Amino acid sequence: MAIVSSSYVSDTHAQTGGGVWTTETHTDSDGVTYVIGPYLWDGTTDRDTLLTVRATRLAETMAALELEQLIEG
Repeated sequence: MAIVSSSYVSDTHAQTGGGVWTTETHTDSDGVTYVIGPYLWDGTTDRDTLLTVRATRLAETMAALELEQLIEG
């Protein structure tokens, strides 16, 4: 199952230390959404990179589960 869309929403108020509460939403090719978070984004790491890494891992996990289901029949 491929992830076809990913987005994030961050709170507008920084926490003590500069972190910002962020929630990601990933949508697969069937239109099912997967929400990650909320988590405290550090305010410096590239969020697009984080989003891409999480989308890739989610797609890999979903593919492994789908394969497992096919094998178990």
